[in-house]
Amino acid sequence: MKSLFVTQEFAPFFSEGGLGLTSAALPASLDALHGIRHDLVMPYYPWLVNRLSLGTEQVSALTERQIAGHRSAATVHRLLDHDHNGNIFLIRADSWYDRAAIYRDDRYLPFPDEAARSAFFGSCVADWLAADRRSYSLVHGNDWQSGSVLAHLRDRYPSLPLLLTIHNGFYTGELLRDELLGLGLPAGQVGLLLQHEPDRPSLLLAGILAADAVVTCSPGYAQELLEQTSDTPLGSALHRAEPTGIVFGVDGELWHPGAIGRSTLPFDASNVDAGKQLNKQELQKRLRLTQDDSVPLIGVCSRVVPEKGSDLLLEALAPLLVRGSAQLVLVGPAEDALRTTLHLLGERAVGNLSYIPHFDQDIAWLTYAGADLTVMPSRVEPCGLNQLIAYRYGTLPVVNPVGGLRDTVTDVRSDPTGGGGFLIPELSAEAVRATVLDAMEWMKQPGELTETRRRVMEQDWSWTRTAGEYARIHLALTERAA
Repeated sequence: MKSLFVTQEFAPFFSEGGLGLTSAALPASLDALHGIRHDLVMPYYPWLVNRLSLGTEQVSALTERQIAGHRSAATVHRLLDHDHNGNIFLIRADSWYDRAAIYRDDRYLPFPDEAARSAFFGSCVADWLAADRRSYSLVHGNDWQSGSVLAHLRDRYPSLPLLLTIHNGFYTGELLRDELLGLGLPAGQVGLLLQHEPDRPSLLLAGILAADAVVTCSPGYAQELLEQTSDTPLGSALHRAEPTGIVFGVDGELWHPGAIGRSTLPFDASNVDAGKQLNKQELQKRLRLTQDDSVPLIGVCSRVVPEKGSDLLLEALAPLLVRGSAQLVLVGPAEDALRTTLHLLGERAVGNLSYIPHFDQDIAWLTYAGADLTVMPSRVEPCGLNQLIAYRYGTLPVVNPVGGLRDTVTDVRSDPTGGGGFLIPELSAEAVRATVLDAMEWMKQPGELTETRRRVMEQDWSWTRTAGEYARIHLALTERAA
């Protein structure tokens, strides 16, 4: 079986978060464990190709097309020198994708033509498959940016199995009716979309309507998404699709506390306390934090946005950081307002706050290895890979029990023999602070702390389990189409 994986990211070359990691790990696991080979197709990002000196070769040229008033041709390139077993194809159209980021501008605002870019990409993918007569057993799209791809393919290949994974339904690619009519989508799919939502159609809805099956990143998020969209056209389409929730996995090689030759000092469950202490010392030294082993260190690798509860995080931790009773390392891009908050807080909490405004793999490794806690007061968390990565390093999560966090974190206070984190009882800065303080107090029990760290490090959140569940969906869809 050979499938096509449609994505906007691929780690380690073109990635801003969980989708990049998923695009690398899930197809590889399906191939290795279930014999489902994948090609990938995604946009060509010139600044990343050039910066990383990546090799590519052109394999196809596509005719010009006009999307949202903008006419452009495109070429298809194959990425060379990578570890993926299949091909990685890149759709090149520099007028659409030669920008300094994948999704957002330097103010961390979405590109205003994001829907048109996605529609152009979808049209190109469909034309490329037809022109090169490429045949796949199944096409797997990801998030709303794949909605136009699936709509075109449903129109051209009615029996081709189409799978859609919704990584985050908060982003829908919403459109005005007049915008939709200029995106070059097939007339039949436009009519179907407007039949369901005449006023505020979206490319996510287009993808759901085209797909044969829909998956979300956890069972908890599947239920929440249905509840949050109930009584809406999107919710009605989701209800009919009966989305399956599958908790995503963690790359055990990339996130390996015992790996040698990295920024971290290697350790495992048998020497977790000593290992984390040494890595905390190295993290404090590298980021110029106050050198004090006794101060609880909180490490967070995340986009700094309200969706992640970052505003609550900073408000909750501010008094602890200012008086030096906790330290915070925060790694990830921030929205303007929260970046300002961080700057002002940093002036008051010198030596106890370090902010790295972009993802840095070396710092991320060291943060997970050296931190005592990670705090995730997320308003929306479809899966939450951060808490699963934290487990790998014996770092305990403090979370709002939503989506995948609800499925993967059990409170150690109520379940001392099975728990591995701390649940925030309500979504407020006061509750976040109280839970962090409670976690810090609980950590003073050295025996309980060591046992819990070892327990979470030994949990299996690998891609093996995730790939098995996806393989069953692949098999069901392809057998149905046979």
